[in-house]
Amino acid sequence: MVVHDSDFMKLAKNDLKVWDGTLAQIQAIDIGSWFSSDFSDERVPLLKDVLKAAKGKAKVVIELKYYGHDQHLEQRVIDIVEEMDMVNDTAIMSLKYERIQKVRKLRPDWTIGLLSAQVLGNMNAIDTDFLAVNASMAKPAFIRTSQEAGKKVFVWTVNDKMSMFKLMSLGVDGIITDEPALARRVIA
Repeated sequence: MVVHDSDFMKLAKNDLKVWDGTLAQIQAIDIGSWFSSDFSDERVPLLKDVLKAAKGKAKVVIELKYYGHDQHLEQRVIDIVEEMDMVNDTAIMSLKYERIQKVRKLRPDWTIGLLSAQVLGNMNAIDTDFLAVNASMAKPAFIRTSQEAGKKVFVWTVNDKMSMFKLMSLGVDGIITDEPALARRVIA
Protein backbone atom coordinates (compact mmCIF):
# COMPACT_ATOMS: atom_id res chain seq x y z
CA MET A 1 0.00 0.00 0.00
CA VAL A 2 1.02 3.58 -0.51
CA VAL A 3 0.29 5.62 2.59
CA HIS A 4 2.43 8.21 4.36
CA ASP A 5 1.50 7.74 8.01
CA SER A 6 1.20 4.72 10.28
CA ASP A 7 -2.55 5.31 10.65
CA PHE A 8 -5.35 7.17 8.90
CA MET A 9 -6.05 9.94 11.43
CA LYS A 10 -5.00 12.84 9.18
CA LEU A 11 -6.93 11.58 6.18
CA ALA A 12 -10.01 9.98 7.70
CA LYS A 13 -10.03 10.46 11.49
CA ASN A 14 -9.47 6.70 11.71
CA ASP A 15 -6.81 5.43 14.11
CA LEU A 16 -6.46 2.02 12.45
CA LYS A 17 -2.77 1.18 12.19
CA VAL A 18 -1.70 0.08 8.70
CA TRP A 19 -0.30 -3.21 10.04
CA ASP A 20 -3.50 -4.00 11.98
CA GLY A 21 -5.87 -3.71 9.02
CA THR A 22 -6.64 -6.14 6.26
CA LEU A 23 -6.44 -4.92 2.68
CA ALA A 24 -10.26 -4.90 2.54
CA GLN A 25 -10.54 -2.85 5.77
CA ILE A 26 -7.97 -0.32 4.62
CA GLN A 27 -9.38 0.06 1.15
CA ALA A 28 -12.83 0.72 2.66
CA ILE A 29 -11.49 3.90 4.31
CA ASP A 30 -12.50 7.14 2.60
CA ILE A 31 -9.24 9.11 2.36
CA GLY A 32 -10.51 11.89 0.11
CA SER A 33 -13.48 13.57 1.81
CA TRP A 34 -11.25 15.59 4.14
CA PHE A 35 -10.16 17.50 1.04
CA SER A 36 -13.48 17.70 -0.78
CA SER A 37 -16.62 15.62 -1.13
CA ASP A 38 -15.65 15.32 -4.80
CA PHE A 39 -12.94 12.87 -3.66
CA SER A 40 -15.06 10.68 -1.36
CA ASP A 41 -14.36 7.66 -3.60
CA GLU A 42 -10.57 7.89 -3.07
CA ARG A 43 -9.00 4.89 -1.36
CA VAL A 44 -5.48 3.88 -0.34
CA PRO A 45 -3.74 2.73 -3.53
CA LEU A 46 -1.47 -0.24 -3.98
CA LEU A 47 2.09 0.42 -5.10
CA LYS A 48 1.32 -1.40 -8.35
CA ASP A 49 -1.52 1.03 -9.04
CA VAL A 50 0.67 4.08 -8.41
CA LEU A 51 3.43 2.76 -10.66
CA LYS A 52 0.92 1.90 -13.37
CA ALA A 53 -0.55 5.42 -13.24
CA ALA A 54 2.92 7.01 -13.36
CA LYS A 55 4.37 4.81 -16.10
CA GLY A 56 5.43 6.92 -19.05
CA LYS A 57 4.26 10.12 -17.32
CA ALA A 58 6.33 10.64 -14.18
CA LYS A 59 9.21 9.33 -12.16
CA VAL A 60 8.44 7.95 -8.71
CA VAL A 61 10.33 8.26 -5.43
CA ILE A 62 9.33 5.54 -2.98
CA GLU A 63 9.99 6.23 0.69
CA LEU A 64 10.39 3.05 2.70
CA LYS A 65 8.95 3.46 6.19
CA TYR A 66 9.71 1.18 9.07
CA TYR A 67 7.39 0.84 12.04
CA GLY A 68 8.60 -2.55 13.25
CA HIS A 69 6.01 -4.52 11.29
CA ASP A 70 7.78 -4.72 7.94
CA GLN A 71 8.69 -8.10 6.55
CA HIS A 72 11.21 -8.13 3.72
CA LEU A 73 9.97 -4.66 2.73
CA GLU A 74 12.96 -3.88 0.51
CA GLN A 75 12.64 -7.10 -1.51
CA ARG A 76 8.86 -6.78 -1.80
CA VAL A 77 9.17 -3.24 -3.17
CA ILE A 78 11.97 -4.29 -5.54
CA ASP A 79 9.80 -7.13 -6.86
CA ILE A 80 6.85 -4.79 -7.56
CA VAL A 81 9.01 -2.13 -9.25
CA GLU A 82 10.59 -4.78 -11.47
CA GLU A 83 7.23 -6.42 -12.23
CA MET A 84 5.84 -3.04 -13.32
CA ASP A 85 8.96 -2.37 -15.44
CA MET A 86 9.61 0.93 -13.64
CA VAL A 87 13.23 0.41 -12.53
CA ASN A 88 14.58 3.30 -14.60
CA ASP A 89 11.83 5.64 -13.44
CA THR A 90 11.94 4.86 -9.72
CA ALA A 91 14.17 5.89 -6.83
CA ILE A 92 14.04 4.48 -3.30
CA MET A 93 14.69 6.50 -0.15
CA SER A 94 14.35 6.13 3.60
CA LEU A 95 15.25 7.72 6.91
CA LYS A 96 16.99 4.44 7.77
CA TYR A 97 20.46 4.43 6.23
CA GLU A 98 21.05 0.73 6.94
CA ARG A 99 17.85 -0.16 5.08
CA ILE A 100 18.83 1.92 2.06
CA GLN A 101 22.13 0.05 2.10
CA LYS A 102 20.15 -3.19 1.98
CA VAL A 103 18.50 -1.95 -1.23
CA ARG A 104 21.97 -1.00 -2.53
CA LYS A 105 23.20 -4.54 -1.83
CA LEU A 106 20.17 -6.13 -3.50
CA ARG A 107 20.20 -3.79 -6.52
CA PRO A 108 23.56 -1.97 -6.78
CA ASP A 109 22.56 0.04 -9.86
CA TRP A 110 19.31 1.44 -8.50
CA THR A 111 18.96 5.09 -7.49
CA ILE A 112 18.78 5.38 -3.72
CA GLY A 113 18.60 8.28 -1.31
CA LEU A 114 18.78 9.15 2.34
CA LEU A 115 16.00 11.24 3.85
CA SER A 116 17.30 13.42 6.66
CA ALA A 117 16.44 16.32 8.92
CA GLN A 118 19.79 16.41 10.70
CA VAL A 119 23.45 17.11 9.98
CA LEU A 120 24.93 14.27 7.94
CA GLY A 121 28.69 14.69 8.38
CA ASN A 122 31.14 13.49 5.73
CA MET A 123 29.20 13.42 2.46
CA ASN A 124 31.79 11.18 0.80
CA ALA A 125 31.14 8.45 3.40
CA ILE A 126 27.42 8.27 2.59
CA ASP A 127 26.70 5.70 -0.12
CA THR A 128 23.63 7.19 -1.76
CA ASP A 129 22.81 8.92 -5.02
CA PHE A 130 20.81 11.71 -3.45
CA LEU A 131 19.91 13.35 -0.16
CA ALA A 132 16.37 14.44 0.60
CA VAL A 133 16.57 17.07 3.32
CA ASN A 134 14.36 19.44 5.23
CA ALA A 135 14.28 22.92 3.67
CA SER A 136 16.06 24.36 6.72
CA MET A 137 19.15 22.28 5.84
CA ALA A 138 19.35 23.54 2.25
CA LYS A 139 22.00 26.19 2.78
CA PRO A 140 24.40 27.07 -0.06
CA ALA A 141 27.39 25.35 1.60
CA PHE A 142 25.43 22.13 2.20
CA ILE A 143 24.13 22.06 -1.36
CA ARG A 144 27.61 22.68 -2.80
CA THR A 145 29.32 20.10 -0.53
CA SER A 146 26.70 17.45 -1.28
CA GLN A 147 26.82 18.00 -5.02
CA GLU A 148 30.64 18.00 -5.02
CA ALA A 149 30.42 14.60 -3.28
CA GLY A 150 28.26 13.37 -6.18
CA LYS A 151 24.93 13.54 -4.39
CA LYS A 152 21.90 15.31 -5.75
CA VAL A 153 19.96 17.40 -3.24
CA PHE A 154 16.18 17.23 -2.98
CA VAL A 155 14.36 19.42 -0.47
CA TRP A 156 11.10 18.67 1.34
CA THR A 157 8.30 19.75 1.81
CA VAL A 158 8.20 23.02 -0.10
CA ASN A 159 4.71 24.33 -0.84
CA ASP A 160 5.05 28.07 -1.37
CA LYS A 161 6.22 30.00 -4.42
CA MET A 162 8.92 32.10 -2.76
CA SER A 163 10.60 29.11 -1.07
CA MET A 164 10.51 27.16 -4.34
CA PHE A 165 12.07 30.06 -6.21
CA LYS A 166 14.77 30.55 -3.55
CA LEU A 167 15.71 26.86 -3.47
CA MET A 168 15.78 26.58 -7.25
CA SER A 169 18.01 29.66 -7.34
CA LEU A 170 20.35 27.96 -4.86
CA GLY A 171 20.71 25.05 -7.29
CA VAL A 172 18.88 22.20 -5.59
CA ASP A 173 18.27 19.23 -7.87
CA GLY A 174 14.64 18.77 -6.92
CA ILE A 175 11.80 19.87 -4.71
CA ILE A 176 9.41 17.57 -2.92
CA THR A 177 6.05 19.33 -2.76
CA ASP A 178 2.35 18.86 -2.23
CA GLU A 179 1.84 21.54 -4.89
CA PRO A 180 3.28 20.19 -8.19
CA ALA A 181 1.25 22.59 -10.37
CA LEU A 182 2.71 25.55 -8.45
CA ALA A 183 6.22 24.13 -8.80
CA ARG A 184 5.74 23.82 -12.59
CA ARG A 185 4.68 27.49 -12.73
CA VAL A 186 7.73 28.55 -10.72
CA ILE A 187 10.01 26.55 -13.02
CA ALA A 188 8.40 28.16 -16.08
